[in-house]
Amino acid sequence: MSDSAERVTPDPSRLLEGLRDTGYNFNTAISDIVDNSIAAGATNIAILAEQLYGGDIRVSIADNGCGMNHDELKNAMTYGARPREDVHSLGKFGLGLKTASTS
Repeated sequence: MSDSAERVTPDPSRLLEGLRDTGYNFNTAISDIVDNSIAAGATNIAILAEQLYGGDIRVSIADNGCGMNHDELKNAMTYGARPREDVHSLGKFGLGLKTASTS
């Protein structure tokens, strides 16, 4: 950063609230997370939806994909992450995992 540049840090809670409302719905969020499983080479993907006491719904997704190492996890959790090598993947802008998880 140059001497004349000033760092502007967004308000995290406001940013997350805004990204939650980017047009994602339940189906696209689940699709994006399942796409991550496929990109990780998963051949078995389990989706569990359960209604908790009090009416809340919890959805869990597990797979047998290769997972992520430390650097891949950091990239996956960075907004505007580096592009995937697989051009056929749904992930295009480095926002999917974060936006799907918060939507």
